[in-house]
This record gives sequence, C-alpha cells and structure tokens, in this order.
Amino acid sequence: MKRQLVIALVCIISMIFFTKESQAATTNELKKGMTGKAVMQLQIKLKEQRYYTGNPTEYFGSDVETALKKYQTTKKLKVTGTLNDQTSMMLFGKSVASFIKQYPIGKTATAAYDPYSKKEQVTTIAKQYTGVPYKFGGTTTKGFDCSGYVGYVYNKVGTTLPRTAASMYTASSIIKKPVPGDLVFFKNTYKKGISHVGIFMGDNNFISATSSKGVAVVSLSNSYWKDKFAGSGSVIN
Repeated sequence: MKRQLVIALVCIISMIFFTKESQAATTNELKKGMTGKAVMQLQIKLKEQRYYTGNPTEYFGSDVETALKKYQTTKKLKVTGTLNDQTSMMLFGKSVASFIKQYPIGKTATAAYDPYSKKEQVTTIAKQYTGVPYKFGGTTTKGFDCSGYVGYVYNKVGTTLPRTAASMYTASSIIKKPVPGDLVFFKNTYKKGISHVGIFMGDNNFISATSSKGVAVVSLSNSYWKDKFAGSGSVIN
C-alpha cells in the first residue's frame, strides 16, 4: 500500500513539473494582449531605438504591435508585430525563452480577459501623462485636448475610441456608478451639449486634459465640474 502511494505521489509531481515545462516551452513569442516585465523591457528597447514613442507599461497593446512591425520592416525581418526569436535575437541578442526567463510575463489578456484589470491599466497609464500641456485638437504627448487624451490612453490598452467627447458618450454604455478606468462626461463647457470627457480615477476624482491645467486630476466635487457633470460610461465590458 505504501509503495503504491509513493508511486502515485511521484507520478503527480512528475505531471506537475512536465506541465510547467510544457507551458514554458510554448511561450516562444510576445504578442498583443500579453503583460509583464518582459513587455515593459521590450517597449524600453524599442523606445531607445525610436520605434516606440509612448511611456513604457507592462501591457502589450496595438501601439507596441505597430512599433514592432516598423522595426521588423526596417531590419528586413519577417513582419509579424510579435516578438519572435528572430526579432528577439536582433533586439536583445537572445531567444524569447531566455528573454522571458530574465523578465517574467504575466497573464495574457486575450486568454483570461478581465475588464477590471484592463480598466486598472487605463488608470495607471493615464497618470503617466500628468502635466502634459493642453492643445486644442491635440492627440499626442506634445499636447492633448480632452478627447485626444482619453483616446490616446485607451489606445494603449487596445481600445479605439471615437474622436470627440460627444461621440465617446454615444459609444459608451451609460452607468450610474463608475469604477476606476470608466469615462466621465461633462456638458456645456466651451459649447452646448457633451463637450468634455475624462477618466474616473476613484475616490471621486477624475483625470482629464483642461485648458487651464493641462492633464491633471480634479475632484468631481469641484464647483465648476460638479455643475457640468453629465454622467459616466463604460467602453470596456
């Protein structure tokens, strides 16, 4: 009986080890939807070589995919938009498996989608642009208007939004209680109707690009914004 138990225990341990090894072996590329320190290191390296212009995060979004394609095109590699062994050897001088061993990866958003996790990424990215100046019609880190800023942040997590605050309002699922990462809308600011949008940050605060402060966090209880609040919406479900 004891012999059978020992054999069974050895078999279980072997299966666990084999499963982990198999999972590690199948991770032979970094691609859109993946997260982790490896993704951030990839963004840093691409930024050093002027292929990536955003602030490095641990999320592999459409912007990273585009930057990789530009790099692969320039270096005459197979254009995939993923970090495969060929591209990894060119960028880091090591295979993807060796790179991931040094810089771990997290969960793949496409495999285990969690809207709250994605919204948390939105708030993390949004704060990185605090202080960027306001520019009417601006959609880059040289200067944002309100919808240009929100659209830029959401694009970082792979979500494309309409260009204006009013169209974002139309595209949103209107909700009564926003969670961090949801959108908040305001009316009758510089024109009638929905005319301003920001990102809810929790604790009754939101972040947006304004003509007076640029990108900054403000309370929804602020006398100016409180009177113009028009509701909140979600575009990540």
